Amino acid sequence: MIIAQLSDPHIAESDDKFQELYDTAGKLALSIEKLNSIRPRPVCAVMSGDLVNNGLATEYKVFKNIVSKSEIPLYLGIGNHDHREVFLEEFKDQDYLPEDGFVQYAVDLGGVRLIMLDTYIPKSPNGTLCEERLKWLDETLSEDTTTPALIFMHHPPFKTGIEAMDIMGLKDPEPFEEIIEKHDHIVQIFCGHLHRNITSRFGGKITTVCPSTSHKVLMHLEKDTRLATTNEPAEIQLHLWDGQSRITTHSAFTAPFDILWELDGPLDF
Repeated sequence: MIIAQLSDPHIAESDDKFQELYDTAGKLALSIEKLNSIRPRPVCAVMSGDLVNNGLATEYKVFKNIVSKSEIPLYLGIGNHDHREVFLEEFKDQDYLPEDGFVQYAVDLGGVRLIMLDTYIPKSPNGTLCEERLKWLDETLSEDTTTPALIFMHHPPFKTGIEAMDIMGLKDPEPFEEIIEKHDHIVQIFCGHLHRNITSRFGGKITTVCPSTSHKVLMHLEKDTRLATTNEPAEIQLHLWDGQSRITTHSAFTAPFDILWELDGPLDF
């Protein structure tokens, strides 16, 4: 089973300087084309927040038009650039989403359970998991302790070493970590927000960050708050589930490229 992950498309209106700089709409369209070309086909794609750049209904309409071209089911989460109420209004036709409140839900994918968390704080770049959200998570995980669980969220719960982004990270992750440590059937945690491919461990679980379909944040690991974006190739991730206890993650560039050499058949030593 393959579960695709896309993150941080940051769709803006066509006359927005952000769109002019990054071509976020064009790059998301490329990502959807890439998604549709993958074989074997993923069972679904999860989008881990910052779907749009300013939380506007007009931006969500552009986003919806682009992702409507996806040939596989999409499951959406929100990030700090989104707007919870506007998002829920624009996607009220999606049965897996709640009608109101936090954008948190669980989906059975057949042998594995996808759990989406809402780390959004209105008008803040930071994320949080308040007592109510954590209670929902603990109860949801306790409902079924035999099916492996995959947790998706926007803000990574660990420090990445990119200080300017860590300042905008998840606040007070300790109570969240206690829940993660408590539930052995959690296989892995998947995040966005950092616009880079990053792996760490949190609560004893492998935790990964999916790159943006648009632009990258500069990999700057010195002890200061420099923040810059780069034009490195955009990526999506493919999480290969072995059906038992292991996720293997592959990153795939979204822009087309040529195959330089190919062997037809096994390599003969």
